Amino acid sequence: MSIIYKNITGNTATDLNVLREIEYTYSSMSLCNSHASDSVNVDLYLYRNTSSDDDKRRVIGEDGNWNEIERVDVIYYILKAVKLPIGATLLLDESSLSFDNLYYQLYIKLSASDSAVDIILK
Repeated sequence: MSIIYKNITGNTATDLNVLREIEYTYSSMSLCNSHASDSVNVDLYLYRNTSSDDDKRRVIGEDGNWNEIERVDVIYYILKAVKLPIGATLLLDESSLSFDNLYYQLYIKLSASDSAVDIILK
C-alpha cells in the first residue's frame, strides 16, 4: 500500500481508516503539530460499534425469554490527550498501531477548533 498523507484541522473526530475491505497492518504513523503558534492535545483511538456485528448475541433475561444484548460503542485509546508542542513530531511504530482494521476504525481528535496536525500513515 502507498503512503497516506492527511492534514487534520479542527476538533472533530476524523476517521483515518482508509482500508476497510482487506486486512492490513499499518507500519508507522507520524503526527506533526503544524499549527503556527499553539500546542495541540491529540486523542488517537480505535472505535467499534457493536451494532454493526453480523452475529446475533442473545442472553436469557429475567423474564426467561431470549433477549438481544444491547449494542454499544467501544473505544480503546492509543493516545489520550498527548500534548504536541509547536512544531513537534510524534512517531508511532507498528507495535503501537497493531489492530484488526476490519473490526476497528482508527480515529484522531484534536483539542481545539484551530488545531492542525499533519499525518503520514503507512
